[in-house]
This record gives sequence, structure tokens and C-alpha cells, in this order.
Amino acid sequence: MRRLLPVTLWLALLITTPASADPGIRVHYQDDLLRVTLDGSFAGAYFQVWRSAEQLGAFDPLALQATLCTGDCFVTDSEVTPGKTYYYRFDLQLANGGLVSYGPYAVVVPDSPVGVNVSPNPSAGRARIDLSLPGSGRRDGAVEAQARLIDLQGRTVRVLYAGRLSRGTTSVPWDGRAEGGRALGAGIYFVRLDTPLGSSTTRLIRFH
Repeated sequence: MRRLLPVTLWLALLITTPASADPGIRVHYQDDLLRVTLDGSFAGAYFQVWRSAEQLGAFDPLALQATLCTGDCFVTDSEVTPGKTYYYRFDLQLANGGLVSYGPYAVVVPDSPVGVNVSPNPSAGRARIDLSLPGSGRRDGAVEAQARLIDLQGRTVRVLYAGRLSRGTTSVPWDGRAEGGRALGAGIYFVRLDTPLGSSTTRLIRFH
């Protein structure tokens, strides 16, 4: 069942509800389809998502009717252009009758994939880890990111990078060792980069 949320309710909400910290969002872009998911549990709530091409511009609903949130509250948007920034706002009518509005969230549509490259690969000693994010450092902001070296069992062998990562390509030197400075044994490993813009994993082969 879906129902339309009156615009007047959201106007009243914006006037009467005190500001609070907004939850985060998760963004996934693949096959020209952008998916924006609101972090947190809002089961039983009805939600509607609005979009603007400008931070202070007019927001338009991506659907005329509100949708019941049975799990994740998310929207898929196919009318986006790679490299452009869009602003999304989530309006929710909670199961207890309360009203909340989150955002707007600035989302940069990737114009190149999130990527990881290791050089040399295979390697026996030191290597360079190249972490790539879509966009330009001159026009797009950095995002929180983590790059981990993991083994075949999915265990983290070493955190190679954690913190704000700029757009474009960032090179991270690696001394070829695991956590604590111990020598990394020969075998197959993976380097995984996780960011709000997406994730990427590449295989790393080590030999002695």
C-alpha cells in the first residue's frame, strides 16, 4: 500500500522540528543506474525522495507517491549524468506518526569506476597501491575510504589506507609486510577499497 504525503505536512515539519544529526547514505552506481540508500532502520515508515540539480535549487519528487519502507529506504535514479552532482532529500513519515526530513545529500555521479591497482604484481617485496576515485580533486570533495589487504579467508592482513581520500588517483607505498611488521607469506591475497562511492577489489600475488 502506498499513500501520498501532503506537502503541507513537510512544511510544518521543517518549521517545528529542531535540527539534529542526519544519518549517512550509501551510494552505488552501475549500468547508468544510481542507487542512494539512507542509513538506519526505518521499517514501517513511508518515505519520499526529492532531487535537485542545485544545492539551493527547487526539489522535485522522484515519485508522486510515498513508498513503504520494509527494509532499506532507497531510491534508484536513472536520469543522471556521469560527473554531475545531484542533491537528494529523504522525507519520512515514521510508523509512530512522527515526521522527519534528512538532507539534502550531495551525490557526485561517478564518471569513472572506483579502482585499485598494485604494481608490481606479482611481487616479492615492496609495491605501490594506486587507489582511484571518480571525479576531479579540483571540483569534488574527498570521501572517507579504507583499503585493506585480505587473505583468501577474508581476514584483514593489514589496513593499507584509512581516512579521507581525494578524487583521482592516490598512490600508497606498501613495504610488503603484514600488520605488526611481520613478513607476508607467499600466496594469493586481495586488496579491497571501500568508499561511499562504491568498492573495488584486485588480486595480489606474493612470492619469495
